Amino acid sequence: MVLNGKRQSDLIRICQELIRRPSPSGKEREVATFIADTMRSIGYDEVSIDLYGNVIGRQFFATPGKRLLLESQMDHIDPGTLTDWSYYPYGAFIKDGCIYGRGASDQKGCLAAMILAGAELKNNFYNKLKGELVVAGTVFQERFEGVASRTVASAFPPDFVVLGEATELKIKRGQRGRAEIVIETQGRMTHSSNPEFGSNAADAMISILSSIHQSYSPSFKPFFGENILVLTTLRTYPDLGTGLVPEICRAIFDLRVFPDDTPESVVRKFKGLIERAKDSLRGIKVKIFISETEDRTYTGASIRGTHFARAWALPEESDYLKRALGAIETLGMEGGVSDSPGFGTNGCYYAGELGIPTIVFGPSGRRLVHSIDEYIEINDLFLAFQGYEGIAKEVLT
Repeated sequence: MVLNGKRQSDLIRICQELIRRPSPSGKEREVATFIADTMRSIGYDEVSIDLYGNVIGRQFFATPGKRLLLESQMDHIDPGTLTDWSYYPYGAFIKDGCIYGRGASDQKGCLAAMILAGAELKNNFYNKLKGELVVAGTVFQERFEGVASRTVASAFPPDFVVLGEATELKIKRGQRGRAEIVIETQGRMTHSSNPEFGSNAADAMISILSSIHQSYSPSFKPFFGENILVLTTLRTYPDLGTGLVPEICRAIFDLRVFPDDTPESVVRKFKGLIERAKDSLRGIKVKIFISETEDRTYTGASIRGTHFARAWALPEESDYLKRALGAIETLGMEGGVSDSPGFGTNGCYYAGELGIPTIVFGPSGRRLVHSIDEYIEINDLFLAFQGYEGIAKEVLT
């Protein structure tokens, strides 16, 4: 359904108000309260905030049927140096048909479109649809892919999922997974004027990094591409300045993984990669593990995640994929189904772990995500609304 003038203004306003409420991971309370209040004011049947602080709105239709979940994250990354921005990143200023601000593309535009689509579906198609629509805004997606979604799926298990993300109004049907691997060398600290009395953890790490560089060759799988490996962090401890042979050195790698990879297989792979360095590791203890992080949500709940996100792909012959594609093509969108995997999403849980049919769809493009002067085109915001509404109508008919 094409939005009338008032509803267009409503959608723009909701998107702006989301952007104007800073919500880095763990500090989503203000934006969560706004979302819950908005859902209640525009007629959601049920609105709740769960243990982690996810906001969940439900709409029930005339007869029983399937449950469709529309989900986008509420959190965003830090805007960085504010003076680098042309516009205040939480101002939601409009210029040349675009709304500027941190999170505009990732993913507050998606979330605004989903929220209003849920209301319009109930207002205009209650008697024509079956089942239930759930719209969720989730916490901590930037830090823990898939973790916060566990409470959403536990309370309201979906039959189908649409995740918001910047896909240029194309449907993404999968993603590479991601593993964060920690390699830690532990030697013996001593004064740097007498290095022979200790064991240098940094020297050992240099040998390990050289071994990995020589041994690792990315493999390729159709659709998923290459399982690239990137060194992201390298530090020594204790960090007490000069004059010390370091006792510990830690390297962290980001590895893109395929559906058949597991945490155990990734650790085994890395043990094999450092085999060349074994002769230079005498007196050194080496640990290899998948990193874990624990934090607290804005509700005070402890949230803990292992940094391993499973890869997933919805088969091209999936009936759900065909119906979703048909819905957006009927609306005149020519994006189609992307032939490449998308960003990391909570699909690593819904599709990767639970096996629930999942797609990713949203306005804007990858180049704007996490960027300075992030923005969303207002016309794309309207089209995203139509896309979410159209997919829901098709799935819940």
